[in-house]
Amino acid sequence: MMQQQRYLTDLLVTAKECSDRGLHNSAKWAAELAAAIAADGVEPDAAKMASSVDLDDIVQFTVAKTFFDLRQYDRTAHALVSCTSNRCFFLRCYALYLAGEMRKEDEASDPLEPIDQSSASNEELSGLRTLLNKRESTQGLDGYAYYLLGLIYKAQDLKQQALASFVKAVQLQPLHWGGWQELVSLTVDSGDHSSMASLPLPDTWAKEFFDAYLALELHLNDDALAKCSKLRDTYPASNYLLAQVAVAHYNRREFDESEEIFEQLRKSDPYRLDNIDTYSNILYVKELKPELSYLAHEACRIDQYRVETCCVIGNYYSLKNRHEKAVMYFRRALKLDRKYLSAWTLMGHEYVELKNTPAAIEAYRRAVEVNPRDYRAWYGLGQTYELLKMSMYSLYYYRQAQRLRPYDARMWTALAQTYKELNRWEDAAKCYERNCALNENDIAALHGLGVLYLNQMKPQNPDKAAFYFNKAIDLADEDTEETEVSLKAYEFLAGYYKNKQQLEDAEKFAMRLMNVGGKFKEQGKTLLKDIEALRLTPDAGMSLPSPGESPGTQPTWF
Repeated sequence: MMQQQRYLTDLLVTAKECSDRGLHNSAKWAAELAAAIAADGVEPDAAKMASSVDLDDIVQFTVAKTFFDLRQYDRTAHALVSCTSNRCFFLRCYALYLAGEMRKEDEASDPLEPIDQSSASNEELSGLRTLLNKRESTQGLDGYAYYLLGLIYKAQDLKQQALASFVKAVQLQPLHWGGWQELVSLTVDSGDHSSMASLPLPDTWAKEFFDAYLALELHLNDDALAKCSKLRDTYPASNYLLAQVAVAHYNRREFDESEEIFEQLRKSDPYRLDNIDTYSNILYVKELKPELSYLAHEACRIDQYRVETCCVIGNYYSLKNRHEKAVMYFRRALKLDRKYLSAWTLMGHEYVELKNTPAAIEAYRRAVEVNPRDYRAWYGLGQTYELLKMSMYSLYYYRQAQRLRPYDARMWTALAQTYKELNRWEDAAKCYERNCALNENDIAALHGLGVLYLNQMKPQNPDKAAFYFNKAIDLADEDTEETEVSLKAYEFLAGYYKNKQQLEDAEKFAMRLMNVGGKFKEQGKTLLKDIEALRLTPDAGMSLPSPGESPGTQPTWF
């Protein structure tokens, strides 16, 4: 209980410090976690809370903070010019940083202009960097100031210096969640997450949250679930952790489990919009129109200017096949936050539906710029170039998606189909086999392997083709609609077993052909006559095919 009291007190102090500095997301994270601890009846240390109040420059700070809250950033900085405390110094610098960001956005010719090609820049960065470096050399910086210095280095593409600054930030302020998030962002962007183990990160309980968040961002979903479950044993009332678990299930395509958790979250905190865009993706995939409609109306009622709300409404219109309207809302989300990853990716999907492939490619490329580890954008690029019949480009992008999602059977299927377009049969077979190892119930992949071993592989292997066709047929439900692929599999298997004189098996597949019309029914009749003739004259001299030789009645098909 004493340990929990210390955690609660530290979180409340951090929430107050972050709120004073305008770091609202970090303040919210600390406050929500504090509330989860307090739900178990833990009380904060009142004496420590009182001693944490910063009275330096209190009058100037109070006035400046009111300006800051009104988004009057230049006025905030001017009001704090003569103040010397760490809190006032940070708020002044942060106000200048945000003022520069606002001017940069205003000067951008188009909010949807490519991020790396925008002519607008934050003109305050160089001066702020000089100011922070000077204070570091004379008075030293606290953890919050190092965090701001890291943001400046990151904006100037000085990633090593940014990494060092964020490490110092979490060392000095281990409960400032924004510092941990920026460390994750740099790690994910670089793709070198193995180097994280060598960083001198503080050995604190907050690092457990960082480890879970990093695993989730790297799509190590099993690891993320295990870490979040362990944390939930200590913080069972934390909605933040519950949301992380829901996202991990979503990433694993366990939509029912994720939907159930999101419903639990909405009951616990009905006005919470964090991660609601992910919830809307689940409702979209499951084609739950009434539920998605209700969610869109609720989100709009709570805050129609949140990017998550725009994303939910965009998904709603997409599900109604009103793709132009969906694009409009995804663009609106990007005008609110041009680095909002989901909107770029989903807008790419909409442009594919509208058959506007240049716009789809552009949207997916923007998503990759925002987050190079977004496998959905890489996969979308692969699909778009596949539609354009540009198989080499498609192969490159599918490979990128597969590297990010090596245990996702869909990635291997996409690669297999692309290799088939390029007539690289052995590579296609390897991808299909990898797919089947991950998802042994994938009927399409099993059919694909059967086709390859029957017609394309050198030498052909009818025994393997029969093995894979049989597996696919066994998995198919009786009510599954027959396709030309499955009917040709029946045709091959009937001839295959007839040539091996396994007449009962041959008759079974010939009878399946009799249940359909057209040429397949006629083929079934012919096979049944041949089978009956073999029964009447078992020593008619029908020889078995030699190894590697194709059965006489096998069809040639792709």
